[in-house]
Amino acid sequence: MNKTRIKIVMVLLLISFGPYYIYQNVLYKDARDINNEKSALTITAERIENEYNLNPLKADTKYLNKTIEIEGKVSEVTDSSMVIDRKVFCKMNEKASKTFLNKQINIKGRCIGFDDLFSVVKFDQCSIQQN
Repeated sequence: MNKTRIKIVMVLLLISFGPYYIYQNVLYKDARDINNEKSALTITAERIENEYNLNPLKADTKYLNKTIEIEGKVSEVTDSSMVIDRKVFCKMNEKASKTFLNKQINIKGRCIGFDDLFSVVKFDQCSIQQN
């Protein structure tokens, strides 16, 4: 009877803590801190947009979910985003300043793909890089 109780307690513990272990170690992952990551490459807004227009699948393989630094001229600014050379949309981490409008800039962010509707490459978690 004593061995049976031990087996029952072990099974109950496994059932109780198993899902927690799976959640903590398998499913849950901290968000990436793109601002502190090193850029995989630096590319112009025009070049990355051209690559997406020529072959979106190949460009996704090359750029998707990677930390990339974009070079170009700021063509639009809102409170939370910037558009570079009318080709790359950047969702900013901090409030975007209109003082950058029509100025050459480098922005680091994570590529999240090509938006067919607006014909722009999209980036999130973007921050302005000091030249």
